[in-house]
Amino acid sequence: MGNLWIGPPGAMTEIDQAAKSYDRSADLGVTEFKSLGGRVTVTRNQSPVRRLKLSWDLLAPAHARVLDRIARRVDGPGPVYIVDPAAGNVLSPAQAAGLGTPGATDLTGLAQWFRTTTGTVAESTTAPGTFTFTAADNSSVVAWRCTGTGGNFPVSPGLSVSFQAPTAIAALATESVGIDFKKADGTYLSTTSAVGPLVSGTVPAGAAYATPTAKPGTAGTYSLAGACFTYGGTAADGVPGDGLPPMSVTGYSDTPGRPLPYRSMSLDLVEVSGAAG
Repeated sequence: MGNLWIGPPGAMTEIDQAAKSYDRSADLGVTEFKSLGGRVTVTRNQSPVRRLKLSWDLLAPAHARVLDRIARRVDGPGPVYIVDPAAGNVLSPAQAAGLGTPGATDLTGLAQWFRTTTGTVAESTTAPGTFTFTAADNSSVVAWRCTGTGGNFPVSPGLSVSFQAPTAIAALATESVGIDFKKADGTYLSTTSAVGPLVSGTVPAGAAYATPTAKPGTAGTYSLAGACFTYGGTAADGVPGDGLPPMSVTGYSDTPGRPLPYRSMSLDLVEVSGAAG
């Protein structure tokens, strides 16, 4: 498993020292109400909110400075992204299962996939919220959006990335996959590609975003379930999605270590929806 990376797209820093404590529990937003008769009613938020609590003892000065700048928003308001070494798939849970917002299309901006050439991403007519990709010919390509950004997946040069095609496409003998790397402004930079269901590579210099793609190579309709996009490891079929939400620092401590110049630090982060973080 890889190390933790933290920061904005294109400038995430690798923290190779393991955190002393690491709590990644989601805030479910569950509230219980017990009536006088003893019956219990439960309410909860529509979507759980991801929270992270990290702390390090005797952190090296270079890494301590990076975390200090992030916590104090020296380089901008955020948000920041956490490449979580415990996450095996940065696709969202629904996306990895081939599920999406009912009624979304690749033109509305709500869908988690889009076609790059020919072909169609469409919702099942018999199972609302289930999506498939119909390849019109052997050149049809489908791509994955990062639900945390509404577009591309944030990366930084030197980060290892890996993508596994959905189960139905991976079963073909004609499929190929790729990872498109893009600059900070979203313009195309380069591609790492492979024949078969799996591609792995290292993010090149100048890249801030990545977009995984799959080409079935055979016309037909295919389920989008089972895809995996992972950082710091090798993607595998059917790994549950964990997501890659934008996050903001809500708590921070910085204590001089013994010996100096090492520092003991902690960060509390919460998933946010706004670009300002």
